[in-house]
Amino acid sequence: MLNKGQIINAKITSIVNYGVFSEVHSEDGELIAKGLIHISELSDFFVRDINSFFAIGDVIEVQVLEYDAAKKQVKLSYKALHPELLKSSENKIQETGNGFSKLEDSIDDSMNND
Repeated sequence: MLNKGQIINAKITSIVNYGVFSEVHSEDGELIAKGLIHISELSDFFVRDINSFFAIGDVIEVQVLEYDAAKKQVKLSYKALHPELLKSSENKIQETGNGFSKLEDSIDDSMNND
């Protein structure tokens, strides 16, 4: 049984342009689930070539996003365990707190000068 948020090892079985397919095995080697790490779960930054991250046969540490026991399928995240692949809040547009007030002041000043 896999749980959301659980950290597990997955073996890369296939690399495609939209992500990475993998298998999750129990300690005794039994197949628990087949998984997908979608390209959006590799990095917040542009991924030019997935092959620069992994090779077929690699065993990597990932986090479980969703698990469907009936289908034996799991959605996984690589970036969740690698903070360097996440965009920080510093990269986002910062609010100045001024909003349109400076524009309003400029308009008022130009109208008063006419």
